[in-house]
Amino acid sequence: MEKINTARGNYTYGKTFDRNNFAWQTFGRDETWGGTDWHQWFLADIPGKAGIQEEPLYVIVSTGANDIWNTDNPQIIAYRNGYMSATMDMNHQVMCLADSANPASTYETAFYAYTNGHKKSDFFRLDTAVPNQPVIDLYFDMKVLFEAAELMESEELVFKDIMDLLSFAADILDLRRIESEAFYKSVKEAREYLKKNRYDHPAGMEVTVHSIGHTHIDVAWKWPLRQTRQKVVRSFQTVLNLMDRYPSYKFMSSQPQLYQFVMEDAPWLFEKIRQKVKEGRWEAEGGMWLEPDCNLSSGESLVRHLIYGTRFFEEELDALPNEVLWLPDVFGYSAALPQIMKQFHMPYFMTTKLGWNDHNQFPNDTFLWRGIDGSQVLTHMITTKNYDKENKKDGRNAFNTTYNGLQNPSQIKGTWQRYQNKEVSRNVLTCYGYGDGGGGPTAQMLEQDERLSRGVPGCPVTKQSFVKDFFHILEQNLNRSKLPVWHGELYLEYHRGTYTSMANNKKNNRKCEFLNQDVEFFSVLAGRLISYPRTELEHCWKLLLLNQFHDILPGSSIADVYEDSDRQYEEIQTVDGELIQKAQNVLLKEQGARIQEENADGIALWNTLSFERTEILELSTQIQGISGQKSADGKWLYLLEKIPPKSMCIIKKQNKKNKEKVMKVIDKDENGHPIHIRTPFYEIELNVKGEFTQIKDITEDRELMKMGERGNRIRVFEDKPMEFDSWNIDPYYEAKSWDWDDTQEFRVTENGPYRACIQIRRQFMDSWMEQKIYFYSHTGRIDFRTKLDWKEHQLLVKAEFPVDILAVRADYEIQFGNVERPTHKNTTWDQAMFEVCAHKWADLAEPGYGTSILNDCRYGYDIHDSIMRLTLLKSGIFPNPNADVGLHEFTYALFPHTGDYREGKVVQEAYRLNCPLYGQAVQADQEYRFSFMEIQEENVIAETLKAAEDGNGVIVRLYEAYGKRGNIHISFADKWNVAQTDLPEKEYKLLQQENGEVILNMRPFEIKTLRLEHI
Repeated sequence: MEKINTARGNYTYGKTFDRNNFAWQTFGRDETWGGTDWHQWFLADIPGKAGIQEEPLYVIVSTGANDIWNTDNPQIIAYRNGYMSATMDMNHQVMCLADSANPASTYETAFYAYTNGHKKSDFFRLDTAVPNQPVIDLYFDMKVLFEAAELMESEELVFKDIMDLLSFAADILDLRRIESEAFYKSVKEAREYLKKNRYDHPAGMEVTVHSIGHTHIDVAWKWPLRQTRQKVVRSFQTVLNLMDRYPSYKFMSSQPQLYQFVMEDAPWLFEKIRQKVKEGRWEAEGGMWLEPDCNLSSGESLVRHLIYGTRFFEEELDALPNEVLWLPDVFGYSAALPQIMKQFHMPYFMTTKLGWNDHNQFPNDTFLWRGIDGSQVLTHMITTKNYDKENKKDGRNAFNTTYNGLQNPSQIKGTWQRYQNKEVSRNVLTCYGYGDGGGGPTAQMLEQDERLSRGVPGCPVTKQSFVKDFFHILEQNLNRSKLPVWHGELYLEYHRGTYTSMANNKKNNRKCEFLNQDVEFFSVLAGRLISYPRTELEHCWKLLLLNQFHDILPGSSIADVYEDSDRQYEEIQTVDGELIQKAQNVLLKEQGARIQEENADGIALWNTLSFERTEILELSTQIQGISGQKSADGKWLYLLEKIPPKSMCIIKKQNKKNKEKVMKVIDKDENGHPIHIRTPFYEIELNVKGEFTQIKDITEDRELMKMGERGNRIRVFEDKPMEFDSWNIDPYYEAKSWDWDDTQEFRVTENGPYRACIQIRRQFMDSWMEQKIYFYSHTGRIDFRTKLDWKEHQLLVKAEFPVDILAVRADYEIQFGNVERPTHKNTTWDQAMFEVCAHKWADLAEPGYGTSILNDCRYGYDIHDSIMRLTLLKSGIFPNPNADVGLHEFTYALFPHTGDYREGKVVQEAYRLNCPLYGQAVQADQEYRFSFMEIQEENVIAETLKAAEDGNGVIVRLYEAYGKRGNIHISFADKWNVAQTDLPEKEYKLLQQENGEVILNMRPFEIKTLRLEHI
């Protein structure tokens, strides 16, 4: 087609197209178009005479792009005679204009095209074609057999048989005049020959590769969310069009968030999907709202992913209850997941990402995965890869697998070759199709699958199966006596930088996770006075879950993605802040109190945590009659003692203030720097740069620091991984480092009865760091409140504490518990864990004594040879060239303690750091104390207090934090009927109460959910 017109696009499209809405210009066949996030329309009127009367007529789009895996390639929504009819990309280049062409007709074709090629380099060429189906069929008949034979050794008899068969079929063809009657007759005869002599005689291996069409769409990555919304519409339209052509084609897609985008932007398409689900052609499975990062997301966030995900599939798509957690591309899998899955009645788990390991091949592909509480789920890892005739065992490429299968003989045979548990099962799984805008399965894949399903020599037999059905077949037929068990986390030996990259985004995530739960806490307390903000909370939770996608939260997306993310986190904080303020106001009003900045005579405070706490509260005003300490920045500090759990209190009096200051300066250097100090807990020596050289624990009469070493040493490492810059930290990063020790300020700025502060400011290249090191009268925690203005690239920043503690394992907090990891590098498995993820704390302890590093928004740790390090910044340059450049504010803490993390109450101290008291200066007539609940045992944490999903009652979610079995005792301020329920809050069992107490037996690291309803 020579006559094509064009107009600029702008993210606007619909079900229909009207050419009169655009100003068109001529576009030549050799012209180019494109750019960053570029949208353009193309228009052509194609005459029916371009085809053959009463034969199908197709239009082919060519853009010149030839990299099938390039997610920035042109992607197109195509319209025929004013209606959306097809979607096109590198792998899907044709659109049917007519099943029976009419030479008198003209077909208006319009194309809404997107590219992200960063320069004007794409063509847009249209050609018409008339497909010859018998020839196409013969092509695939021969292609599949030929490719299967190529995988064999030439000495094999079956190889010779196939080649002879193909040679004879080729000889049948009459090629004197293509398109002659004799040619078409010979094509038919060649097909009949192959059918009679091969395809009617199944000869495949006694192995079934269950196959499901799929397109893995990253919710954001090298493109922003607004483009994802269009990628999913294009991909799903392609799937539906191919389903019309191939009746046996089955497709599966996870991530309800993507369906939600389709429901909002293309409701007509969503209805077609719903119909395919009903017909049993389309599988809506996978469990979670989207495929989140499972290292960084909190336990409660993972629960909400499953609550909202399973609910959407069942309510919006009429899907059966989900049974499979589908996470093919996530960067590691928390050991808390099996229990969460079991409590959602989800017995099966699928991934393939551990095939990306850089040190060790994961030893199993079908196994029972056991979590920290003992829960087990049947796990299968997709093993799709090309067949290797040499069957190489060494090197990462030997075991690397994909979730973007091609459904050809090489990958079907390779799926079985790569499978390590052949003694367990002869049923394996592959998913095939291009992802991230590549449109999913292609006609070629489906044609090949049709032949492979009939049994091809040397290859397993394929079968179109839903993922859930595959797991049922796997479970029913596997050899249980040979089924291995893997205990603990599924640690990905790769992408270790994702614990740290884009640190401010991770800070927003941590703060908003707690903030959403705080709104729920306040809303339950105020439940008698205001309606529960269910709609607002669901919106805020879903925004949070969206930003936990496994390329957003890990820090591996382009800058545009984080601009969107920042706006969304700001929205969460604004909405949540308003909801909390509203609840506080009505609660105070009920007690006859009101917020008062001037002449306040009391403090209203709320403890969102489930244990009693003594804590400093910072307010901007002085309270009459309550002793306080004025801080260096002009705020007032109040030490509030024994605040009850899950409570609201109004305080009008306080114990007298201790007149002794927290810190005693024993010695200064010649510049007046405090180099020797004493606090209620420690005697500390510092060098002239403000680094700790000695920390003597006064209570335990022992030295914490290794002799001759420096604590709070800020080290900067060269960080230039071989690939995946924002994702990876490579083992050699320690080869080159510098100390951030150009100290420009080092002085005492605050010293009162509750808190003392040493302030240090350091310069490194063009970046600066200011730390306020806080010491307290009520806790041995040492806080490092840090402000950091970073301007560098490809440098990794860590805070280091070499401690005199000998232990071969360290404890790291994960969701709903903790795990042990090695502190040595004895084996390759130990060596691979040179950087690991933890939530609020990591602890190193020997019998009788230990210390923790706590944090309020950092996740990357390494603890080896008694050196404890917290990773503060990563600053990669791809895909975001300015990742982590800018201002960062965060706090980490050193917390020495008696015993291990249990005896030292590390769990509670980490919560205190992350969840400060809420407080207001008020005028009040009287004091008030209300505690919603109390748990007698310290090892059980009630993190979640919210309204039930169905609106009936209140939900309390508990977990056992010490790995300790036993009974626990819970009492409530009000009278409730208490039932134990599951995580989706659907099944429940009424519990007996004794003297107003609920007694529960808790297993190690067990999660329990209680439903409370008023008596």
